[in-house]
Amino acid sequence: MTDQELIELFSARSEEAVPALAAQYGPYCRTIAAQLLADSRDVDECLNDCWLAVWRAIPPARPEYFKGWLAAIVRNRALAMGRENSRRPPTVDEAALELASCLPPGNDPMGEAEYRALAEAVDRFLRAQPRDIRAAFLRRYWYADPVEDAARRLGWSVSKTKSVLFRTRNKLRAQLQKEGFL
Repeated sequence: MTDQELIELFSARSEEAVPALAAQYGPYCRTIAAQLLADSRDVDECLNDCWLAVWRAIPPARPEYFKGWLAAIVRNRALAMGRENSRRPPTVDEAALELASCLPPGNDPMGEAEYRALAEAVDRFLRAQPRDIRAAFLRRYWYADPVEDAARRLGWSVSKTKSVLFRTRNKLRAQLQKEGFL
């Protein structure tokens, strides 16, 4: 089933929409949630919350990049659940600490427009990187993969992965300084 067909099922409020979504993207979403939540029951609850969020969002939403949109919903819900119940895997905190040095301080009250501009700057930076560098960065900082798992997925050594991530964070920091975010 295509993403467009899934969107049409949700738009028509078909009872088949949620089971079709779970069948097509359940394993993908479960992987994202499991990386961010320590308890399998929390993962199940997160996915159920996400299916409901998609049901409520479509219509009126008609996401152009459905898989990415869905991944963002799952990731955001999993992060929120981890904060609420204090049951996150340590890799989430490790990845956040690594990336924190590249971003503006969190206690600086930024408006929504400034956050959007920062997100666009990070997006431009990542799009300018080679595919494998971008994949390593996203595996570590979006999916919160341990460095060892990211290395394995990319066919790299752990040492190379750590080095690539370190250099990429430094490049990102330099780019954000150049653009006036830091």
